[in-house]
Amino acid sequence: MHLPSSYDGTEPLPLIISLHGYNDPNVEAYFDFVPQVDEKNFIYCIPTGTTNFTGASFWNGTNACCDIFNSNVDDSGYLRQIIELIQAQYAVDEYSIHFTGISNGAFMSYRMACDHADLIASIAPLAGTTYDNADACDPSEPVHVLHIHGTSDSTIEYGGGCFFLDCYPGAEQSVSTWLDYNGCSSSGVDGGAAFNLDWSVGGNETTSTIYQQECEDGVTVELWRMAGSEHVPNFRRNSDPVTSNLFANRTIDWLLTHRKAGEIQCSGDVDDDGTVGVEDLLSVLAAWGTDDAAADVDLDGTVGVNDLLALIQSWGDCNR
Repeated sequence: MHLPSSYDGTEPLPLIISLHGYNDPNVEAYFDFVPQVDEKNFIYCIPTGTTNFTGASFWNGTNACCDIFNSNVDDSGYLRQIIELIQAQYAVDEYSIHFTGISNGAFMSYRMACDHADLIASIAPLAGTTYDNADACDPSEPVHVLHIHGTSDSTIEYGGGCFFLDCYPGAEQSVSTWLDYNGCSSSGVDGGAAFNLDWSVGGNETTSTIYQQECEDGVTVELWRMAGSEHVPNFRRNSDPVTSNLFANRTIDWLLTHRKAGEIQCSGDVDDDGTVGVEDLLSVLAAWGTDDAAADVDLDGTVGVNDLLALIQSWGDCNR
């Protein structure tokens, strides 16, 4: 558990839970989310899965990954209990509970969205997919989904594959399946300029496609396609605040701005204080011309005139 240094229990905060990959429990050493807990003001939890008899830590996600020895451990129930325990002890924003994870942790993130859509606002699985059989999942309500995947992933293939007799869908099929669950149209829009997440691949390898049309309760399904990226992309870390670990910056921003479906929100409440006002206006102006997710009110990938107009239209108090 990681809490912001300013935490005093008076303000409900978002909760992000990161899930590790198979036999690699130190997901935080890879994601590097902790340095942003203070800046972005969220509670951060990093649980560990069961250890099987080979010594490998795993999650019982979908049928494809990764309860290899069929222990049938109830990780879905365990992770829900973790959420409820944190809610009992800390001030958690009930509209802002999120999961992310890599590989086996990404499969488990999808399972959590299937089993606990009443609690979970959004998920951001990296290099892992949903169930191959769409009937195996029946979410009780819509969930925001950001699927992140390298096209050259040789472990969890972008186009789908099988482990022995258990198969998993590809990245695009996972997106399509969740479009169906969320009642969305299959018509996507370009999410803006390509960006560089993986420093082992030259250039801006990552493109975004956003699906929002006809989605129930205003949810979003999004695909970040990492052209040429392998199973474990190289997320750069350095002292430059612009280029250092863009994955952590963009993923956390995406999760925190994709709150629980059905919550009454103000379009333009950038700082999420319940009021659209001067501070929100200044945030939009400061981010003008960028792809800052927090200030991108209309979610078109760029902060500009339309975001300003949407903010002005919502000026005043939010009715939550």
